[in-house]
Amino acid sequence: MDPMEHLEKKYGPKKASRINARNILFMTSLSVILITLGIIQTLLFEAMSFFSQVADARGWFTFEVDASGLSSLGGISLILLLLALAGEYVIQFKPDRLERADKDLMLPPKSINTFALLFPVFVWLGSGSFLVSISLAGLIFVWRRAGKAYLVLSGKSETTPDRSVLYFLGFSSLAVLFFSITNNHGGAFGEFFFQTQWTPTGACADRRALCENMSFGVNSLLLTTLQVAFGALFIAVPLGVGCAIYLSEYASPRLVAVVKPTLELLAGVPSVVYGFFAFIYIGPLVVEVGDYAFAQGWIDAPPNVLNPINGAIVVGVMILPLVASMSEDALRAVPNELREGSLALGATKIETTFNVMIQASLSGIIASIILALSRAVGETMAVTLAVGTVAVYTSNMFLPAQTMTAYIAQRVGGDLPFGEIGYLTIFAVGLYLFVITLCLNLLGNKVLSAYREAY
Repeated sequence: MDPMEHLEKKYGPKKASRINARNILFMTSLSVILITLGIIQTLLFEAMSFFSQVADARGWFTFEVDASGLSSLGGISLILLLLALAGEYVIQFKPDRLERADKDLMLPPKSINTFALLFPVFVWLGSGSFLVSISLAGLIFVWRRAGKAYLVLSGKSETTPDRSVLYFLGFSSLAVLFFSITNNHGGAFGEFFFQTQWTPTGACADRRALCENMSFGVNSLLLTTLQVAFGALFIAVPLGVGCAIYLSEYASPRLVAVVKPTLELLAGVPSVVYGFFAFIYIGPLVVEVGDYAFAQGWIDAPPNVLNPINGAIVVGVMILPLVASMSEDALRAVPNELREGSLALGATKIETTFNVMIQASLSGIIASIILALSRAVGETMAVTLAVGTVAVYTSNMFLPAQTMTAYIAQRVGGDLPFGEIGYLTIFAVGLYLFVITLCLNLLGNKVLSAYREAY
C-alpha cells in the first residue's frame, strides 16, 4: 500500500495546508480594512460635496480681525496657557533649572494641592468663563508635572520624554489667540465649525438649492452632545470607579460573582429601551426639579419632559458597566505584592486603596473614562428619545435640544432627496462625529501607553 494511502486511512484525509489558512485570514483582515476605508471615503466625499456647495455661495472661510478681544477673558486665558507652555518647555528642554527652584514651591503641602485642584472650579463659578477655568487647570497640571520632574531630578532617575503635552499646549495657545482677535466667522468652514445656529432647511423654490435663511453652525448640536456626554460622566465615573474599588478590594468572591454579572446585564439592554425608560420615568422627575428651579428663579423658562438632563442620566447608566468593568480590571492587574507591602508598612486599608492601588492603576481608570466618554458621544437612540429633536443650544438644560447623533437619526428617517443640501449635512455631521470619537479613542490609547506601570 502506498504510504500516503496508509496515512489517510489511519488519520483521515489530508487537511488544508497552513498556506491556505493564512490566505483566508489575510482576506478576512483585508476585507475589514476595505470596509472601513469605504465608509470613511463615503463620509469624506459627501461631506466635501456639502462644503463645496456652501462655499460656492458663501466662500470657504471669512472672518474679521478685532484685537480688542485680547483685553477680555480670552486674553487672560491666553496668558495662562502661555505660562503653562513655558513651564512645559522648561520641563522638556531645561530640566536643570528645576533643580534651582524653591522646594516648597515644587513640593507644597497636600492641602495646597487639594485647593489647587478645586481652584479652577471656583474660578469657573465666579467668572462664568469655562475657557479661563480650563486654562488655569492646564497651568496647575503643568505645575504638578514640574513637581514630579523635580522629584525625578532629586532621585537621579531617568524617564522617557513625552512632548505631547507641549504640543497640545502650543496648539491650544494658537487657537485661543486666533479666537481672541477674530470674530464674525463665516464661509463654509467658518459657519460650520464656529457658529451655533443650525437650520439646515429653509423655504426655497428649489429643494436642492441653498437658501439665505439656512445656517449650518454645528456647534449647536456639538454643545448639546457635550452637555449629555459630560453629564453622563458626572454620574458614571463616581459610581463606576467606586463600584470597581469595592469589588476589587473589599467585596467577597461570592458577592463579586453576583454583582459583576448584574452590572454586565446593563450593557445588554438595548439603547431604545433606555430611551423609553428615560422618557417615561426619569423625565417626570426631572420636570419636578425643573418646576422648583423655575419657581425659585434659577432658570428662565419652565422645564420640558425632553431635555439634556434626561439624556445625561440615562447615558450615565448605560456607560456605568464600561467604567466599572475596565476600572476593576485595571485594579486587579496591580500585583498583590504592592497591596501587601503597603499594609505591612502600617497603612490602613483605605490608605492602601487610595495611595497605592488607585495610583498604580490610574492609567487604566483614566482610559476607561475616556472610552466611556467616546461611547456617550456616539449614543443615538437613547438621546433621541430623551433629549429631543430641537436643534437649538441653550444653557438651560431643562429645555429640549438635539445631539449630533439624534440629528442624523432624525434626518435619515425623513424625506431626503439624494443630493439635497439637507441630505449632505448628514455626512458632514457624521464625519465630524467620527473625527471626535477617533480622537477620543486615540487619546485613551495614548494614556494607556504613556502612563502604564510595568511590574
